[in-house]
Amino acid sequence: MAGGLALFPLMILDMMIGAYGVSPIVVLKAVIDAVDPIFNVPHDTYLVVWQIRLPETLASLILGASLASAGSVLQGILRNPLASTYTLGVSAAAGFGAAVAILLGAGYVIKYYLPVITRPYLVIIAAFIASSLAALLVYFLSFIKGASPITIILAGVAVMFIFSTGTSLIQYFSGNPDVSHAIAMWMLGSVSNVTLNYIPYMALSLLAIPYYVLISWRLNALNLGDDVAHSLGVNVRSTRLTVMLVAAFQAAATVSFVGLVGFVDLVIPNIVRAIIGNDNRYLIPASTLMGADVTVLADVVSKALVPPYVIPIGVVLSMIGAPYLLAIIISRGTQYGYGQ
Repeated sequence: MAGGLALFPLMILDMMIGAYGVSPIVVLKAVIDAVDPIFNVPHDTYLVVWQIRLPETLASLILGASLASAGSVLQGILRNPLASTYTLGVSAAAGFGAAVAILLGAGYVIKYYLPVITRPYLVIIAAFIASSLAALLVYFLSFIKGASPITIILAGVAVMFIFSTGTSLIQYFSGNPDVSHAIAMWMLGSVSNVTLNYIPYMALSLLAIPYYVLISWRLNALNLGDDVAHSLGVNVRSTRLTVMLVAAFQAAATVSFVGLVGFVDLVIPNIVRAIIGNDNRYLIPASTLMGADVTVLADVVSKALVPPYVIPIGVVLSMIGAPYLLAIIISRGTQYGYGQ
């Protein structure tokens, strides 16, 4: 509840901050003017709020909500506090697929000095195919006898490096300096180039959240172990595979337009789990809201930290998440206990 109450003020704050300052009242007026121009906000201000600030804010919100929900279910079904779309290599695979699509025909032009993808649906499809391959690899590894949580994460890191290398090679051999620059910024994770046209495609990732809530009883059973879940009537293999593919789609729909953003799907679910426990009926919605709050706040920080420069949101989140990841590794994740 607190996360939901904080989200709207954070969104307004995010749309206020930038090289061109805008008051909160003017922000609201500009948004309303897009529906019904009753306030006649100056055209320059309207363009800044509606075409630049609002897409960035919505992209940050969707990114955080989607990845945090994906991270919460991945950590549960794998019973591994280190699991996330980033550490399992799923996000890197999605980035590789998207880069291939852009290079081979998804359409890429420079418009108003910003890179624009003209066929975003092709990017999502390619990203989903690649991220699904990474998810399937982790899925099969999870059933190998004796495969420890750390082994699965190390395999995910290896997958991440493989796909990241592929993306770097595409950047190097693209022959297009605009594409190379965009991929470089993309690998840092940035919402600066998101337009309103991308938002509906990114929002598709949010459809996974009600699905996760609907199957929360199965996810709760998996928290207790495969044998217990099976005895309760849960098809362990089918549920785990479906959830991992859905999480892969979430990564594809967000990474395709924002780039590689790690740690929000690792850190947020662990914090929420430490506060409210493992019950997915509450864990998933709470992680979703907190993820949205944190990424919107990270976007605020990215613009306010070194004005007038904008630090990529992925860098800001990494500054928060990397020390937390190290703390989890040192403690070996035993404080959360997943039915072990």
